[in-house]
Amino acid sequence: MHKELLSDSVTSAGGFNFFQRVFAHPLKEVKIVFDPNGILTAKQKNTTLSLTPLEFQDAVDDTVWYLYQYYWSAQRGNEIWSVHLLRNSLEHFAKVLLHKYCPERALLGLKTLSNSLPTDPLHEIVDIMNCMSLVTHEMAVKKLVTFFENESHWIFENVPNKEEIKPLWEKIKDLLH
Repeated sequence: MHKELLSDSVTSAGGFNFFQRVFAHPLKEVKIVFDPNGILTAKQKNTTLSLTPLEFQDAVDDTVWYLYQYYWSAQRGNEIWSVHLLRNSLEHFAKVLLHKYCPERALLGLKTLSNSLPTDPLHEIVDIMNCMSLVTHEMAVKKLVTFFENESHWIFENVPNKEEIKPLWEKIKDLLH
């Protein structure tokens, strides 16, 4: 059965029939992120790589929420999980930064930072990522918190519902700074 599905996905347009067979119904809406030959364009409905206000809210919320989880993981001394949580926070923060600096590519997140961010913010991200290890994650989180703080005025002016996440940000900023 898997061999049959695989062969169908290889011969069909971008594997689209594979999804139809697996889910037993045609997909009603597909967000195309990369389709250089235009094979899936017929299924495309208003595809954009910009974040909706809700997606931007989620990116901000998740950036802060993963920092909060990081704090408690680091307090327990769970270095491996702490680095993982820090990376999750950075992945969401990448979308926040792109929403500001290159909104037409924000949905791509980390994948497009090197091509879409201005030099200074990109260098800050690289600096943070260079510190994301079991030994140096505490330095990385301080740099990430400082970077978020430097962008926080813009973030909280533009996020649709700052009232829910800003109090957690203020608390976690004090704990991690």
